[in-house]
Amino acid sequence: MAQIGESNEEAFTHCVAEFEAAGDIADGYEVNVSCPHADKGGILIGSDPDSVRSITAATRKATTKPVIVKLNAGVCGLEKIAVAAVEGGADALSAINTIGGPNPELSNQFGGLSGAPIFPTTLDAIARLRKVASVPIIAMGGIRGAGDIRRLETIDPTMFYAIGTALGGLTSDEIREYFEVLEKDLASGTDDATGMTLNRMLMEYHPFVVSEIDVYSDTVRVIKFHERLEADVDVGQFVFFKVGNTDSKPFSVAANDDRLELLVRDVGPMTHRACQLNVNDVVRIRGPYGHPFSLPDDRLVVFAGAGVGIAPVHYAAQVHKGPKRIFIGAVTADELVYLDSFRSLGETSVSTDDGSAGFQGYIAQLVEKALGEEDLANPIFLFCGPEPAMRALDEVARKYAPPEDIFHVVERYTSCGIGICGKCSIESGERTCVDGPVHSAATFSPGISHRDLTGKKVRYD
Repeated sequence: MAQIGESNEEAFTHCVAEFEAAGDIADGYEVNVSCPHADKGGILIGSDPDSVRSITAATRKATTKPVIVKLNAGVCGLEKIAVAAVEGGADALSAINTIGGPNPELSNQFGGLSGAPIFPTTLDAIARLRKVASVPIIAMGGIRGAGDIRRLETIDPTMFYAIGTALGGLTSDEIREYFEVLEKDLASGTDDATGMTLNRMLMEYHPFVVSEIDVYSDTVRVIKFHERLEADVDVGQFVFFKVGNTDSKPFSVAANDDRLELLVRDVGPMTHRACQLNVNDVVRIRGPYGHPFSLPDDRLVVFAGAGVGIAPVHYAAQVHKGPKRIFIGAVTADELVYLDSFRSLGETSVSTDDGSAGFQGYIAQLVEKALGEEDLANPIFLFCGPEPAMRALDEVARKYAPPEDIFHVVERYTSCGIGICGKCSIESGERTCVDGPVHSAATFSPGISHRDLTGKKVRYD
């Protein structure tokens, strides 16, 4: 189902027309006139019955597929909004959206409360909606398991149910298990699935104070903080890093012994602001995220990191207690981050595109040359870097190890880090933020495609 959040009739109908023209990719459309943190549209238009009626009618005319209107319990006159949506041609209603309120972590500083705390509001809203609307209702908002569903069924046993925030942080396998247990709960009167949801603040930011900044080039910095992450950090895991009120971005943990360290390259507005930070500046960080992963200490691990992919490789090499062989690559010698640290951890070779240090050429060429000259017994491989580089490394590694012993730290666009937005999904459907970001070559082939800023899969040329 395609959810559309726009600001006027023309924009809604345009989006529906684009979906319709793209073929049979949507089974229906959810008209979102209830988002509390939209800069335009959302609850700003969803508070007016006339706007909701006309937008619903325009969307209804643009398609023969089901049209569902999503409502927010925070509006005045919720019942009037629901009636207007039905009068406009809504086939069903969905409620409730997240609830508004001050929220410094959103770009417009407002909205975004979801999960278990809003479930009492959901109960109240659904009861009010059922009194004025006879169309089907999709109930959502804080539902965690069968116990919550049974409370909603006392209002109307024919409703549909949507579960979202409760699944945050669960892997794909855990979500499958959750719904298997939920199905049993609904049949037997139990409520075991609720206990499988993660009862912690998955999106909570904490203040971190900059203690030191290592400048490697005009665009590359290692930012070090006074604080460290208190939670255990596994290989490949990452955090979300926010400067001021800008959008936060995910960054692999480069070090977290005495203090957290992040490698930043200036490539856009957010990273540019990060590269302008000074000592004692305060930022906000949340995490770590990612599925736990570790390397066996009784095996030799070949580490290879290129560009900003050096960051997770550095952390992995630090925590790996067994034998290691290390390769790092950069465009120029100035960007060979953590070189002294790598050399203290094990034998390290470097490559640069311009030949200013070490081997002149790409890192995969260096690794292939070195492995051809060295006798490495039963190695495991861990790679991170631009995906075309990881693809070349993958091809080299397969000459020396089975796919199950080759691992890639996959860095994809993600907005949430807890498996909800789906932008970071790979070809298998796994989401790198919760199922990864470390994936074996048995299930992941790097360098075939990547995700753009919208989460769209784009194939490499």
